Amino acid sequence: MLPAPFQLKIASHRQILNTIRVKGEISGAELARENRLQPSTLVYILRSLRERGLIEVSRIGAQLGTAGKPPTLWRLVADKCYIIGLEIIPNEERATVIDFSGNIVYQQQNTGAENIGPEKLLHSIHSCYEEIISHLELERDNVIGVGVALTGLVDRERGVVHFSRKLQLQDFPIEEKLGGLLRLPVEVVNDANAGALGIKWHDSSVAASKKSVIFLTLNEKTAYFGAGLILDENLYEGAQGAAGEIFTVLPSLSELVQSGVDKYGVERPLVRLQKEKGVVGIEDVIAMARKECPISRDVLIHYTQFIVHEIVRIVSLLNPNVIVLGGDITDARDLIYEDIVRGVKVRLQEIFPGGFASPDIQFSKFGIYSVSVGATALILRRIFQ
Repeated sequence: MLPAPFQLKIASHRQILNTIRVKGEISGAELARENRLQPSTLVYILRSLRERGLIEVSRIGAQLGTAGKPPTLWRLVADKCYIIGLEIIPNEERATVIDFSGNIVYQQQNTGAENIGPEKLLHSIHSCYEEIISHLELERDNVIGVGVALTGLVDRERGVVHFSRKLQLQDFPIEEKLGGLLRLPVEVVNDANAGALGIKWHDSSVAASKKSVIFLTLNEKTAYFGAGLILDENLYEGAQGAAGEIFTVLPSLSELVQSGVDKYGVERPLVRLQKEKGVVGIEDVIAMARKECPISRDVLIHYTQFIVHEIVRIVSLLNPNVIVLGGDITDARDLIYEDIVRGVKVRLQEIFPGGFASPDIQFSKFGIYSVSVGATALILRRIFQ
């Protein structure tokens, strides 16, 4: 359960608080107008929220050429609390910390984490949490919740991971176990659904004007391409949390690299890097593609073709307004974006002749932290929704 100041039982109080969150700062008159409240009612709500320490006066606004008192602008108290979002990838963790205003205050990527299996996973998350607390010198009481996103079939309502092959979890009550360990509210969600929540809660430029948004996460370490669905402005998870799990397995990176070696030979930048490191990841492929390595370029062409195929499948099924790509592939935006847009347009014209409009295709502005940013929204939902 969240601390008392954040337990807002009256819907209008949550509504006003959320409007302030979205706007950043806003006057009382604008709040009353947007939420259709009488000034006297709004004054009472603002006083209540201020007494809880949730809002404060941001500044006195400029007077716009009319008589009367300049408007008082309100904002959330940013350092009132902090929320941690974690993306759990096999042998890796990505963390995002936000303050109460939704500002990102810290991000870290921890590779080599021992997090396969229930006990190791709990220990690894606990260690990551302690490291963040120590690094930021946060008071423990100021951290009000942790959102966890991971690959697999997740029952968000019950806080149970039904199955995650990559993390070796089955019917694991992660919320209960982790909440007891951290002594904090914990919520868990599928990684693609977390990415979709990140768009809805943290990227107003997309969420505010588009009713249907599909977030696609491509992570080479999980070997899957997943979809988070915002349909009619709400997260759609399906009857048992499996919505969006419609994609085929990603092309094997090691097989693609070997195919490139067979084609171009071993005297190529990616192969030399592979000999140094023992194994290369998608981040290495992207870096070497920028150095004109033909093997890396071919790998990205295969990934691009795969992404185009999967986008066309989901557009044919759901016809969304926007497709947002997140995960590891976001670092390759400058290398593959135009080819993806062009490929999707051509394929859709073949399937739907007669002027069918392609959706807007974007890369997440949160890059490789798209999912961990979205995981923080699990706690924000408790307060504002």
